[in-house]
Amino acid sequence: MSSIPRPTAPPEPATGGLLAAFTERAGPLGVRVERVPDVHGLAGFIASLVAELGPPAVLIAGELRDAAPALTRALDAAGVAWSQPGDPGVTRDAPLGLSLARLAIAETGSVLLAEPSLDDRAIGLLVATQLVVCSTAALVPSLADAAPALRGVALQFGGGYATLVTGPSRTADIERVLTVGVQGPARVVVLFVDDLG
Repeated sequence: MSSIPRPTAPPEPATGGLLAAFTERAGPLGVRVERVPDVHGLAGFIASLVAELGPPAVLIAGELRDAAPALTRALDAAGVAWSQPGDPGVTRDAPLGLSLARLAIAETGSVLLAEPSLDDRAIGLLVATQLVVCSTAALVPSLADAAPALRGVALQFGGGYATLVTGPSRTADIERVLTVGVQGPARVVVLFVDDLG
């Protein structure tokens, strides 16, 4: 009887190389890229962003709360007020919203968002600063490597919605001047977490 090989996380040098490539692509677009070991490091990073941006509650996508159930307890322990997204009118221009990326693509410096609800999707469309949380193990080398995840979203029951995000919102439609943050977040931070559990 043959055994089926199980996928394993890439060894640290490969992960480090992919992370360096992702940062090299995303950095020039104004994306801050960081890495933390676990949910407590994630909560500490969020606390530092809240200190920088001001005291309003952080909006946390339901998808992220489900993927990292210890996150809300860690935020409570760090003294960070948080809430769930709801009415898009409240989400609009909120100082900080947290989303979960299905994966990140080193080749392009992009993250794949495939939020299951409009409330979660509104975070990536309406907040001033978007913190995208991604498992370090979900960092892939190329767009071709993202195809299975995109296919999975497209084939899910009822269809799916996916967005590849590569930096803050930008437009040059207004008098041919590049403007950041008109049609989406003005600031994007991608935070890789080694262990979301």
